Amino acid sequence: ACRALVAPLRQVLQQTGVLGADAVAIQCTIFHKTPECNWKVPYHQDLSVPVAERVEHPAFSGWSMKEDGHYVQPPAALLERLLAVRLHLDPCHAGDGALRVLPGTHAAGRIDVEAIPALRRDRHEAHCFADAGDHILMRPLLLHASSKAESPSGRRVLHVLFAPPEPGFGLRWRTRV
Repeated sequence: ACRALVAPLRQVLQQTGVLGADAVAIQCTIFHKTPECNWKVPYHQDLSVPVAERVEHPAFSGWSMKEDGHYVQPPAALLERLLAVRLHLDPCHAGDGALRVLPGTHAAGRIDVEAIPALRRDRHEAHCFADAGDHILMRPLLLHASSKAESPSGRRVLHVLFAPPEPGFGLRWRTRV
């Protein structure tokens, strides 16, 4: 299902100049808040990316193995080139556990966890409400969070991560669509 969505999504983003002509989708995740599975996420940056195998390089950190394979935290220079597209399959408004962001924080590179409280005091938090079919675009280095849904009813978001075709640093993407 994700493969079928990627081609038209990529085409629209390329036509509007948001995405490079050679960009590939490297990850597709569904977030589904239900009464049985309702969570909150504190402010964070998305620092890990899925790769084909472990490669030793001094610029890498945070290697992990999840059920679908290897993940690594690459240098900020690579993370800055990624674009996440959140396709809302259901409406997401106040009380639905909507995405919250601290605008402009993606330009600060990697942010130390201890610096987040001060950034929250100094910046205006934006709530990203959406209707079904809406897209929210964000850079993985943007500080973002979400609350638990107040009355979870099945809010679904498809999160597609686009990247350059070659990540560099000797890495290979696990999946390229």
